Amino acid sequence: MRRTMRAFKTLALMALALSAVTACQSFRTAAEQQSGPSLSEFQGSWRVVALSGDELDSSSHAFVEFSEPPRLTGNGGCNRFFGVYQYDESGLRIDSSLGSTRMACAAPVMAQEARMFELLPQAIAVQLTGSDVLVLKDADGTELLRATRQP
Repeated sequence: MRRTMRAFKTLALMALALSAVTACQSFRTAAEQQSGPSLSEFQGSWRVVALSGDELDSSSHAFVEFSEPPRLTGNGGCNRFFGVYQYDESGLRIDSSLGSTRMACAAPVMAQEARMFELLPQAIAVQLTGSDVLVLKDADGTELLRATRQP
């Protein structure tokens, strides 16, 4: 009888611990969902002002536009690009197969554009500061792209 009671207590404690871990993960998931903006808040056109924390020249024409259906379009500074994205409770996913036009521009602009096309698919989190600054971050929370809302 003692052995049965001891086994029951052990099982009960294990079940309690498992439910506590599950509850913590559910809480974290809910908190993470609440921390990101809604899809409608970040949809629109955004002028890119920085890549990986490096400010772009003010004459840059780089922009991204998130629209419905989940289409991503924009300009990397020289070429127009297009692709698809998903945004839900698990975060942002930008398809790595972005298409673009193939015009040639000055070497610094082409390098900026290549960097932007490399960074966009790495973005998994969206942050809005006020309603006019958009930041895309990677899995480590590192800023990949910063942009300001275009009218």
